[in-house]
Amino acid sequence: MSARVKELYERELRLQQRCAAQRASIARELASIEARFERVDRIARVARATLLHPVVIVGGIVALLTIGRSRGVRLVGRLYLMSTAVGRLVQTIKLFQGLASKPSPTVRGGPL
Repeated sequence: MSARVKELYERELRLQQRCAAQRASIARELASIEARFERVDRIARVARATLLHPVVIVGGIVALLTIGRSRGVRLVGRLYLMSTAVGRLVQTIKLFQGLASKPSPTVRGGPL
């Protein structure tokens, strides 16, 4: 075997080992990510199964008919309005907290 062929063979082996190490690293990262989202997936499955259950669907229809269309729409509108107001309030609080934590800039040269 010539020196060049031997060198290429050794390089190929190193590259194969490097690829195997990278595949193992990616597999570990993927397992870590899947483990983090396992709880969210479980909650989504339970929610989907619960919301698609015939008893829940029939109960929702009965509730809509009992409440009445206009009251139901008003209730949904009020809940939406309240949720957006709370969201804006939280954003405003975070903004003011961010401003309070920043030190005021020093003015160079003093007052005029």
